Amino acid sequence: MKTIKNIKWSVLLVPVLSAFFFVTIITAAPITITEKMDAQEIQTIAVATTETTKDLTVPQPTVDPQVVPIPDNTSTPSTTPAPANTPAKKVQPSRSTGSSSTPSKPATAKPSSQPTKASAIIATGKQYIGVKYVFGGTTPAGFDCSGFVQYVFAKNGINLPRVSRDQFKIGTSVSFSNLQPGDLVFFSLAKNGVIDHDGIYVGNGQFINASSSKGVTIYTMGTYWKSAYVGAKRVL
Repeated sequence: MKTIKNIKWSVLLVPVLSAFFFVTIITAAPITITEKMDAQEIQTIAVATTETTKDLTVPQPTVDPQVVPIPDNTSTPSTTPAPANTPAKKVQPSRSTGSSSTPSKPATAKPSSQPTKASAIIATGKQYIGVKYVFGGTTPAGFDCSGFVQYVFAKNGINLPRVSRDQFKIGTSVSFSNLQPGDLVFFSLAKNGVIDHDGIYVGNGQFINASSSKGVTIYTMGTYWKSAYVGAKRVL
């Protein structure tokens, strides 16, 4: 039984010892062993070493040459190109109810018809200066005061009552300080407030009338006439 155990240990020790001595010999004399290797074995070992080295090398990431990284401090350009040769839109002027883009012509004030009409009336009255006074007369053959006033205005398209008292009832009252040519002026020669005479104011403190003493003539409104003055009316 002991013989069998000894044989088993011998069988196990032989290869172990053989390997130990082989490693020791190689370590002690590597040059000798290398020299004994043929060229084919050395090349095989070199290729194997190179392949192993390649496998252990960490692969580097490839860089796409078309991809260019954008720095953080720059803005990203727009990917949509601006349209070229785009015609500019015409700006339509806004319409406003309060104003117009075209300056309007200043309104020309229509001249009042009163000065023109008054001038015509005065010119007509002056044509009959010198015509004699006739009580109740209404024609150039002879006038009384109210007949003369009625005739002159009628020649210019304005109809007036026949007598002075009725002529005083129409038109707009006018103060003495605001008299204008063409206004009718009324008097009370009896100085009792009852109107018994009238004429046509021609301006500059004067009036034209048919007086009993001189016929159709122009008087200045002096002291006498102012003392008989009652009022004035504007019918134009």
